[in-house]
Amino acid sequence: MDGPRSETLFDPAPSFEGLPEAGFEMFALPDRVARRKAIVQTIHPGLRLLAEELVRLLDPDATTPLHSHIPRLDWPRDYEPFCTWATLSPATHGYLAGPQLNLGVHADHVSVRLGWDATADAFGRFEFLCRHSDLGRELIELADGQDLVFRVYSSAPWPEGSRCVFESRENLSGSLNELRRHGIWWELGRRFDLPGSLPLVTTTALRDEALRLFRLLLPVYGRILGH
Repeated sequence: MDGPRSETLFDPAPSFEGLPEAGFEMFALPDRVARRKAIVQTIHPGLRLLAEELVRLLDPDATTPLHSHIPRLDWPRDYEPFCTWATLSPATHGYLAGPQLNLGVHADHVSVRLGWDATADAFGRFEFLCRHSDLGRELIELADGQDLVFRVYSSAPWPEGSRCVFESRENLSGSLNELRRHGIWWELGRRFDLPGSLPLVTTTALRDEALRLFRLLLPVYGRILGH
């Protein structure tokens, strides 16, 4: 008689198969606590698998090791979860203080981007380099050559949570100006609006597209970090 089957030997590790289509409905739950729990239980398992696979696949291209981060969505205590995200960063802690290779999941879109929380102290240095060094030209050329978009988001009441107040394919300076007036988040990347992009974000195509875009963004990301 055969002995017990070893899951370690015979079962492959789980892999990312796409975000759950039903998961996007969780952002509309009216109760804050129930909404957070539903997002964490429904979206985060797949998002964590995606982030871990991206770190592994990007590792040969990265100048320093990357770590994956998934938020708890429970801070500050009165926070109204309106999105979630996976961030790849060399930082093991405190990744919000610097630039992020970020995959954001919202009720109406998924974004793959190089992003910044504009309230971070280090953002001022990034803005200076964009305006007064070759970094700005490099970002503009990257956007133009790879069909990426500069966007700025401002805060908005739940359930919206954030609102895009600026987008351009070439006007980096305009994005920084708008950020000073209204914004809290700056990004360069690609946005997949829903429901039109559901066939992409609910399949392994999201992993493939995120990998392609992060590989394009990695060199400039490293330069921002000073590598």
